[in-house]
Amino acid sequence: MAAKQHAYRGALSGWLLSAVMLMSSEVAAWERDQQVIKLSPQVRTLPHREAIEPIALEEAQAFLRDHRVVEDAEALQELAYVVAGDDRRVISGAGEKVYVRGDVPHHGQVGIYRQSEAYLAMDGTPLGLELINVGVALHVSSEDDMTQLEVISSHQEVRVNDIVLPLEERELSSELVPRAPLNPIKGHIIAVPGGVRFIGRLQIVTLDLGTLDGLQAGHVLRVNQQGELINDPRTQELVQLPSTEAGTVMVFKPYDRVSYALVMQASRVLEVGDQVESPAD
Repeated sequence: MAAKQHAYRGALSGWLLSAVMLMSSEVAAWERDQQVIKLSPQVRTLPHREAIEPIALEEAQAFLRDHRVVEDAEALQELAYVVAGDDRRVISGAGEKVYVRGDVPHHGQVGIYRQSEAYLAMDGTPLGLELINVGVALHVSSEDDMTQLEVISSHQEVRVNDIVLPLEERELSSELVPRAPLNPIKGHIIAVPGGVRFIGRLQIVTLDLGTLDGLQAGHVLRVNQQGELINDPRTQELVQLPSTEAGTVMVFKPYDRVSYALVMQASRVLEVGDQVESPAD
């Protein structure tokens, strides 16, 4: 049996060698009669969905539970606000009741917010006010313009003068597909919620651009850092070096004039004041 197998393998090897030699001879003959064609690398165009992977937004979703923007600072004075807690307390927490003056929905949960940062354009133009969520409450009773609410959860203590608003629609799609804006857009990073000065990957930033500028959730912008001012070694004049690409951000919550964006990539430490613009073609 072993001898038969050995003989079979030998025959098979001989056949393969003959086939390879025959193919080599035929290919060589064909190549003598044909013009050699050189292939060059080519770009393969992929469908939009295949070309860009969707990005999960757990960081952005958690952020939206605590932050929102009111764009009309004057209208802020017309919103409902906390005037007192039970037994005239100035600080309240979960399970306690507070009194609110102003227009408050009687159904569903409402958010209790504290005024935070005022957003300004680079030229000082007001763009909106950031509000930080400190708790969630439910309607208990109302009389005239006074409403009693029960605080059902709180991230911080509820204080007198905190603002009461219907909860904003805060759910994002579980993933967003990044894409470039349709039109050229230029703006700046104007703030980092939380007061951080230096910015890295997966941090949240505020832009001085919004839906009125054509921004939508999922739009990706390039971040440029302004070049340094140097002395020309011959003329001693101040010369500004060209700006340098430093990263990319993706918008996940645009308002009219400002937007929250997530830093997707940062090759340098980003800073407030860095320019953002539509990606280069």
